[in-house]
Amino acid sequence: MPSSRKSKLQLSPRPVTIAAIDAGSNAIRLLIAKTNSNGQYRVLKNERVALRLGSHVFSSRQFDEVTVQRAVEVFRRFKSLMNQHDVQRYRAVATSATREARNRSVLVDRIYRQTGIRLEVIDGFEEARLIRTAVLSSLEGRVVPRVVIDLGGGSMQINLLENGQLRDSASLSLGTVRLMEKFGIEDALTPEQVQCIQERVETQLHRFLPQVSKFAGPKTVLCGGNAEALALLAPGRPWQGIGTLDFSSLRRRLPQITSSSVARRMATYEVRKDRAEVMAIAAVILSTAGKLWGLSQALVPGVGLKEGVLLDVLHSIRGKEIESIRDNELLFVTRKFATRLGYDQPHCEHVADLAVSLFDQLKPLHRMGRQMRVVLQLSALLHDIGHAVGRESHHKVGEYLVLHGDFPGISTFERNMVACLVRYHSESEPDAGHKVFASLGGTDQRQVFMLVALLRVADRLDSDHRQSVATVGVRATGAKIALTLAMKRASQLTLWNVEKSGKLFQEQFERKLVVIETKRVRR
Repeated sequence: MPSSRKSKLQLSPRPVTIAAIDAGSNAIRLLIAKTNSNGQYRVLKNERVALRLGSHVFSSRQFDEVTVQRAVEVFRRFKSLMNQHDVQRYRAVATSATREARNRSVLVDRIYRQTGIRLEVIDGFEEARLIRTAVLSSLEGRVVPRVVIDLGGGSMQINLLENGQLRDSASLSLGTVRLMEKFGIEDALTPEQVQCIQERVETQLHRFLPQVSKFAGPKTVLCGGNAEALALLAPGRPWQGIGTLDFSSLRRRLPQITSSSVARRMATYEVRKDRAEVMAIAAVILSTAGKLWGLSQALVPGVGLKEGVLLDVLHSIRGKEIESIRDNELLFVTRKFATRLGYDQPHCEHVADLAVSLFDQLKPLHRMGRQMRVVLQLSALLHDIGHAVGRESHHKVGEYLVLHGDFPGISTFERNMVACLVRYHSESEPDAGHKVFASLGGTDQRQVFMLVALLRVADRLDSDHRQSVATVGVRATGAKIALTLAMKRASQLTLWNVEKSGKLFQEQFERKLVVIETKRVRR
């Protein structure tokens, strides 16, 4: 019988058949569902194929031809099922193994040519976001999680949450298939292999998320097939109808699980071969993390990436929620990156606020949309990061840092746009001889000019780095654009700098720029 899962989304009255595909490192999964008018969906098909895309990839960084061809056959079968159910909207994603394969384009291109399915290779941050979406939806009204952990074949995604909002995240190379290959595990684990895994888990958690213990506790959530399998072997007391994993029980059973052969695990625990091969590694990883964080039990709601992908398709039907969530998380990772480089937070945050204010008030003239608003905001936060290396040519250094920095979740196009704005925010002009600017299309280049004009004015409005300008108002007429400033303190330099930077602004908006100080506000 098809199962059902509820989602509190207000959908259009017309039912839509949707699908999600998760091409993971240990298996490929398909979920097909039918939406209905009261914001719920009913699962029509839930398929899992034990094709290990991660086989040898984490050591060789290459898909072999056999794996590629088998994957194509799986996608052919999935396409047939999608056609049978008349799927109208879908999203297919690939995770850690495909991310790391140097020849991933061979897999992606062949799947598209032979099945018509577009497989999207997502980064770790997007993978974590989708998992988080599934968990928050599943637990809505019952518990607000603090830590969400998904243990996959190639990676371990960890989200730290506060009141449902992301506070930190990490994508760690602690996947079960990855460690199986790294430590040469073929059957039962030796004591030395167990110790190596434990030490690797402790090292990565201490190094990349040392603050996780402050969040961990009874509201910790585990996702993934291995977590679900281990929760059946070491179950805790259910909490508000949600299954749990008991860590004391898991630690007691750990020697038996790790010392058993794959064949014995299959017989004893009644699991498939591909699960039996990696479940002992998963048990070591989770028991080590649980001990490190002092966990007694964790929630195991039985949802993961494919449910998150399906919800993403549902959100896209509504057309707004996914965008606002993604925008907020792009700002989060940008601030995290800027903080590591020691950015002038008061100045850059204030410039971002002023730039967005100018963008919003001038929208009837520039007519740019949400994505360019976010690009401008990110650029304002990062416009001075080149100072982390030195004052000389900080605009060029800033461009380089944006192009090569750690920005999970940002698209190549957005990264290139931000890099251009950071390079041209000072005095350097957009130039077709510059590689990144030249790579953009004509419309995008025109948007760079317009956004640079806005960023320059916003930056000059805080030229003293003291936030003297509290707010800026805009009044546009046929001949001019007047900026009315509410100021905390008099600053003739600020007024002079704004007027001096107005040349590009006047060219782009084809109006004279006038700056007026209207009132003084309290500090």
